[in-house]
Amino acid sequence: MSSKNQDLGHSVIKAFMNFKHAELKSFQIPGYSKSETRFIFILSRGLKSQGPKIRVSDLGHMLRISKPSVTQMIQSLEGKGLIKRVQNPDDKRSMYVELTDLGADVSKKMLDEFQVSFEDMQEFLGEEDMTKLITLLEKLTDYLNTKSENKEA
Repeated sequence: MSSKNQDLGHSVIKAFMNFKHAELKSFQIPGYSKSETRFIFILSRGLKSQGPKIRVSDLGHMLRISKPSVTQMIQSLEGKGLIKRVQNPDDKRSMYVELTDLGADVSKKMLDEFQVSFEDMQEFLGEEDMTKLITLLEKLTDYLNTKSENKEA
């Protein structure tokens, strides 16, 4: 690898790490941990696409975390009254997770805050740069997903 490519590689890694750090700080809901915020966000998105309940196993896949980590997060959020587990009537071994009314309110507030943050970002970057960023992120995501699929095959 040439020195120029190596420098670019390091710059990309540094930019991603800086972005991830800044993103985690700005997308956290007061009173909830970063992982709880992420869990509620992913759960909300999953519920919008899959219906009012989502299987615990599907959550682990969506979050890319282990089953014990999913269980721990569910117990934490259940204790805070944000979600509840419901037994699958067709398969007694399987559980669904759904938002409580409080969870739905917190989720809505979270999504509203995220929307304001994205509007601020667009105002900061401008529409042209925001569009370029979206295009580049989609292109990079496709590349990484394809690369990952090829490794799994």
